Amino acid sequence: MRSDKLNANSGSIGDFATFKRQVSNITSATYTVSPDESGTIFTLNLAAGITITLPDAVAGLEYEFHVGTTFTGDSWIINAASSSDTLQGGIKFYDVTDLGSMTKLNESVATIAWAQPAAADHQLVVDASTTTLTKGGNLGSHIKYQCITTALWYVSGQMIGDGTLVTPFT
Repeated sequence: MRSDKLNANSGSIGDFATFKRQVSNITSATYTVSPDESGTIFTLNLAAGITITLPDAVAGLEYEFHVGTTFTGDSWIINAASSSDTLQGGIKFYDVTDLGSMTKLNESVATIAWAQPAAADHQLVVDASTTTLTKGGNLGSHIKYQCITTALWYVSGQMIGDGTLVTPFT
């Protein structure tokens, strides 16, 4: 326990209520994330689609992406800086028609899915140019990228899609 953060009256750690992470609102069609934005939560608010490019993979970098506006345009893309910066991990998918309800996991459930990137995948592509968002991209979708090595991003999160859910990794 750091003595400079002790509350003299209680012996407890000081008030950390003022600690906040950076939140950045993206409303442009393209955005390149910088290493000094590590720890930032990006809210994606351009229905027409957004292409995001991550920086070169450096262990310890971390970014979160939250869909603040449902995508209705071309696509939402997150590109690794190069095709040699690959993805691992997985994301959960939920069908938008289940929002506000309880879906039980049993043999007949077709509205919840999991997606894991293949060994060479380095992109997340959510195509919204069709009538449904089968790869996610609805309001509330959230994905986190954590860089583990100089060539590996660990992805996790949940996507809210519609229709027959399809993996967004490529």
